[in-house]
Amino acid sequence: IIDVTGSTPVEYKSYVPERSVVIPGSYTKKFPAGEFQVPCALIIGKRKESTDKKTSLNDALRENNVAV
Repeated sequence: IIDVTGSTPVEYKSYVPERSVVIPGSYTKKFPAGEFQVPCALIIGKRKESTDKKTSLNDALRENNVAV
């Protein structure tokens, strides 16, 4: 998991920092046969309080089978 929100990337292993917004990504890794893109997770930001409010509304709608 690579945090790309700062001026230099920061790697995390075995956990995701709280409130992180994570998307799929890739990074270049060198192998004897050449350089290849390897899948990874990218932290692109922190979840905002307004996002929590929106997702809690979505959860309530799903729990009560309300179509929107």
